[in-house]
Amino acid sequence: DITEFGSPSQGPPLDAICEALEACTKPVICAIDGTALGGGLELALACHWRIATPRAKVGLPEVNIGILPGAGGTQRLPRLAGVEASLKLITTGAMVPAPMAMKLGIIDTVVEAGGKGQPPLRD
Repeated sequence: DITEFGSPSQGPPLDAICEALEACTKPVICAIDGTALGGGLELALACHWRIATPRAKVGLPEVNIGILPGAGGTQRLPRLAGVEASLKLITTGAMVPAPMAMKLGIIDTVVEAGGKGQPPLRD
């Protein structure tokens, strides 16, 4: 989080959390309902499956403040979306709506939150 810049780190670093999620032997599923930007998207990329609601948006906006994603997003995103799309997202800081993110391969499926026959994504 940008508000933590210049402060001592608290808790495990995000890259270590992402590595642990990715290495988990049990499937890790991420549900996105809203925005997953920067570290939020990097965390989601480390999961084995990403599910989002239609209103969700994803992106790596760090470039807008002069930094690059630092928790593996620059490596994981191209594996899912390809080099061309990833380079565009990483260098522009663009936010991508869930339906487009699914077309790019960033999100595995888009579902309506609490839609008929589906459990709610949150209480």
